[in-house]
Amino acid sequence: MLTENKFSKYLIYAIGEIVLVVIGILIALQINNWNEKLKENTHEQKMLKELKSDFSYNKQELKRNIEKATALISSCDSLIVLFGLNKKIVNPRRVVRLTRSLSAYSTFDPSNRALNDLLSSGNLNIIKNDSIRMQLSRWHGELEDIKEDEKRLINFGDIQLNPIRFEYLNYNPKSKLLTNSIELLENRKFENMVMYISGSANYNIENYKYIDIVIDKILNDINDELKSG
Repeated sequence: MLTENKFSKYLIYAIGEIVLVVIGILIALQINNWNEKLKENTHEQKMLKELKSDFSYNKQELKRNIEKATALISSCDSLIVLFGLNKKIVNPRRVVRLTRSLSAYSTFDPSNRALNDLLSSGNLNIIKNDSIRMQLSRWHGELEDIKEDEKRLINFGDIQLNPIRFEYLNYNPKSKLLTNSIELLENRKFENMVMYISGSANYNIENYKYIDIVIDKILNDINDELKSG
């Protein structure tokens, strides 16, 4: 019985040691999980702040492009009015100035540094908010739609507008040739070009307004996450 009693005590001691070791391992694993979670949260907060900085810049860049596209439409409107006036009262220099301003295209060039870092590293999932993650995953596709419409207008200017301007305007300030800019106001093709540019610029503004809503949504969600983090 004495031997059995010693064995029982030893068994209880051994089990106790094993339990302590297991508890120690579980505590170590829990601490490690806490540390990893803390690192992930810290990284997420850092990336959210960088994304906020980028998209705040993008909102300002978008505002600049809306203003530029609006100015282009204004130039088109001013030219359209001149088509209906008596050519004798039209200032040729104004025609030249307005015609040259038709190349003042808007091009939205956002900052995507933080988002590109997340995508290239495969760490987009570090952003826990589903709404933010979904919007970020769609961003480049929506941006591509805008760039295509901008490019279409720029290509139109290069292919269609420039040749007719080269024919009617003087780009050489020392040229001895007379400018015939007034004749532009009698050119139906040029009038149609001005209308097309105005319509395209209006369409681009609608695109910009839509993407502005997207940016506001992203920024609002990011701000909420930063406050809760």
